[in-house]
Amino acid sequence: MLSAQLLGVIVGGVLGGTSIVLARRVRGENWLYSSSVILLPLIYSGFALAAGEGQVALQEILVGTPFVLGGVLCLVFRIPLSALVVGALWILHAMFDLFHDALFVNTGVPGWYPIFCAAIDLVVGFYILRLARLLPRAAFRRTAE
Repeated sequence: MLSAQLLGVIVGGVLGGTSIVLARRVRGENWLYSSSVILLPLIYSGFALAAGEGQVALQEILVGTPFVLGGVLCLVFRIPLSALVVGALWILHAMFDLFHDALFVNTGVPGWYPIFCAAIDLVVGFYILRLARLLPRAAFRRTAE
């Protein structure tokens, strides 16, 4: 029988790949990656709120602020190298997932969730970094020539 951790990695990896396939069907898919990175820290805050831990939810939001700000800036402004920034944010969030339990006591987070989320984040993050190599100036939104 598979352990919950291994199952989380497998399901997360498959879901990450599936998300990429679905996002590619959307015209101008790149905005999805920037907007989605904004939501990543909010999920942990939601778990804390569901467990009645308002203070922990606030801490999760504060630590997640760089993901939110980075995603918003890359979504709204025409930033050269934004694909690299967004890809790096996804991978950094995977590291956050892997060390989450050392940083927080958030009883609302299911034990399987951090490794599951890290697997998704790594698949999407490395895809974005690969995609960045193909884009002019590695920008999700074209800059004025």
